Amino acid sequence: MWDSEPEAIDATYVSNDPAITTLFGPRHSARVTSEPSAGTALRNFGRFLGRALVFFSLPLFLLSGYAAIARYWIRTGWMKSEATVLNGEFRELSSGSTNKRGSGTFSKSYFYHCTVSYPVAGETWRSQLDSPPSPYQLDAQAWAGSWSQGHIAIRYLPSNPSKIRLADNPSEVTAMGALRVAFYVFVSGMLLMLISKTTRLDSR
Repeated sequence: MWDSEPEAIDATYVSNDPAITTLFGPRHSARVTSEPSAGTALRNFGRFLGRALVFFSLPLFLLSGYAAIARYWIRTGWMKSEATVLNGEFRELSSGSTNKRGSGTFSKSYFYHCTVSYPVAGETWRSQLDSPPSPYQLDAQAWAGSWSQGHIAIRYLPSNPSKIRLADNPSEVTAMGALRVAFYVFVSGMLLMLISKTTRLDSR
């Protein structure tokens, strides 16, 4: 008998790889992404709010600088004097906008308009002065009552003495007030950013 060699048997191996090749290429298994937790969303919101507050504080710092320069210019460039009210009247100012139908929103403000006299280099000048406007008529009446009881501290421009203003106007934004608000807003924003960053590091 002739010894015959065993014929080679073609074996097909089945791969256990889950990535099965398809007509358009290997099919990848879908990955499940977890939704952000409530803590992560809260930290992201805190970081966003902190950045917004820091950004909002920058115009306030600029406003405080402008108010400081304006106040310094008024105190050094305008002369102070005492004025006496000669006569006055209450006035009403309306402002607003209208639409095509003729209706709109309007706001009213009240102030006390008066004529005052004041000395300038040995001469007596007269000019017009208005109280700070207010949405309440009682405020205008209060200004009229306080001005009729005595003298009013004013400041006039030496180059044009007829141009006057109140020496201390409470309605004007002061430099220290704007700087204080800007500082509080900036510190609040930095604290929110720091807290959100620290919480994120601790959660890892």
